[in-house]
Amino acid sequence: MPTETLVLIPVVALALALGALFLPPRWRASGALLGASIATIATTTMFATNGQPTPELEITERPIEEPIGGYVGSAACRSCHPEEHDTWHDSYHRTMTQVASRKTVLGDFADVEFDVKGKHYKLSQEGDDYWVELDDPFAAEGGEALRVRRRISMTTGSHNMQAYWFESEIGRVLGQLPLSWQVEEKRWITRDASFVLPPDEQHTLQLSSWNFVCVKCHATQGRPKMEVTANQFSNADTRVAELGVSCESCHGPGAEHVTANQNPLRRYAQRLSDEPDETIVNPANLDPKRSTQVCGQCHAMWEYKLTGDRMMEWFDQGFAYRPGDDVEKNRDPTFTNKGPDTAFWSDGLIRTAGREYNALHGSPCYEKGGMTCLSCHQMHQTAEDSRPRKQWANDQLLPGDDDASCMKCHEQYGQDLAAHTHHAIGSSGSSCVNCHMPHTTYGLMKGVRTHRIESPSAKVSLRTGRPSACNQCHLDQTLAWTATKLNEWYGQEVPEMNRANQTLAASVQTALAGDAGQRALLAWSFGWPEAQAVSGTDWMAPYLAELLVDPYPAVRIIAERSLRTLPNYETFRHRLDAAPNLRQRAKVEALTQWTDSGGAKKQARPTVLILPDGSLQTDEFLKLLKRRNNKEVRLVE
Repeated sequence: MPTETLVLIPVVALALALGALFLPPRWRASGALLGASIATIATTTMFATNGQPTPELEITERPIEEPIGGYVGSAACRSCHPEEHDTWHDSYHRTMTQVASRKTVLGDFADVEFDVKGKHYKLSQEGDDYWVELDDPFAAEGGEALRVRRRISMTTGSHNMQAYWFESEIGRVLGQLPLSWQVEEKRWITRDASFVLPPDEQHTLQLSSWNFVCVKCHATQGRPKMEVTANQFSNADTRVAELGVSCESCHGPGAEHVTANQNPLRRYAQRLSDEPDETIVNPANLDPKRSTQVCGQCHAMWEYKLTGDRMMEWFDQGFAYRPGDDVEKNRDPTFTNKGPDTAFWSDGLIRTAGREYNALHGSPCYEKGGMTCLSCHQMHQTAEDSRPRKQWANDQLLPGDDDASCMKCHEQYGQDLAAHTHHAIGSSGSSCVNCHMPHTTYGLMKGVRTHRIESPSAKVSLRTGRPSACNQCHLDQTLAWTATKLNEWYGQEVPEMNRANQTLAASVQTALAGDAGQRALLAWSFGWPEAQAVSGTDWMAPYLAELLVDPYPAVRIIAERSLRTLPNYETFRHRLDAAPNLRQRAKVEALTQWTDSGGAKKQARPTVLILPDGSLQTDEFLKLLKRRNNKEVRLVE
């Protein structure tokens, strides 16, 4: 394109944008948008003409962006939808998967060395490139472990933790660094410690996992393009429309929409119309089921109905589902895995976070009340929302308190909330979500609200082991206490209980005798400010100290985080994913700090095993510990 043309285009764009100010009000938006469109074209042209980036299609070592099949990429949305594009750009959906660069890599690669299950890794940075030195992943078993260097080419995550993918030198197949960067704490931990996985989990570099698993949801229109024979992959030419979760993940392919709306008059007429634009999918205009499925395509654990030719087609082209379709046509969200590594509670409720669609099945609000994800969440922050962008992006919730969405349908309770909740207005116990959506799912090393909207039930907790909302806040109370309150307030039947459930706090039993997933939840709950305010904190240190030597590294690290929220433990930090002697040292230090500070307040608290002098009832503590449920737990996030 001639230089004089490149100069002229921005001038024309500016003139149109300014001219729009003098148009009649009904025409201003179209004039301004036309100017913005031309400016975008000019910018794109200049970058294409003068910039030096390697064309995406020429990159051969990692999955690449190649919009096809009607996909056009998020850049095509920006000129007409600048505010929506801007808020999406600041969301964690966009940064779910990124090309590794100075702007995207959060972890410290300044000559860091780690040993992970007998394997040595050295991280480094050279200019804009990030590297890992490791044993050759493809060396013959039992042979000499040759050292190789591999480039870190992609990242996953940017909110809670960030994972890193290196080039395998087998086409676009990636391997995963066995370390994850903890964003808030600014430190490395082993990948195995980032999830609830069996302590003896085999060391792996997750070769091809991004191409086969992560591509399903961490990118837009993922096409694995894997060469598979006899259930073994030999190569992959993985491509996506866009890395990360972009506009077209939720709105579907945008080519028809972009083409139809090139004419500003059509855009103007469409805005005046009350009818939805049929050239694009807007989840807000879909029926509740289809709208929720747009999110559910990723926020669910699925049993895929893929066999034979359909499976081989998926290996090549990925899912045929597009927003607006029925996602359950080829998938089942209601299956339950009853195996030892189950991700479900015994009643079939999903146990891991990020799978909210599974939990919604069975919720009356969704099944009968027409609730959708958009009843509580907004994908684009509105101009009227005064929250800082980062705060909005945390959960992308609608503005207002957590109960605002509930009151749209249950306004009768708002007329006398205290009468319904039996808690003071403004307290944690008067919160709809604390009672009906407690933190009983686990993910990202914390408790996450379940999306099965139901009432607290001591009977359900007794049957499934799932913490009651009451006991997750009242950590110092027994399950029998909860059952009595629910009977007095709501007429629930009091189930028969053993002596332990009548005399010992539910949290104490779970923290010491529960399975690894339950212990992880309780370790987080001990650090939850609402629970601390209700239950006190002076008695918690011995339980968190014991969890510092838990067999599961995730439990240990979560317990340490909660411990740091207690007085006198603010700077407590240890390498709890390292050698056992270091863990034991951390436990001793934590207990010593507690006893040196006088232990608990000098009053008997038998439900949490505190004696009148403030010390711990050690014999009962150890009895509970011997009853620990040591079954293998693997929570798949």
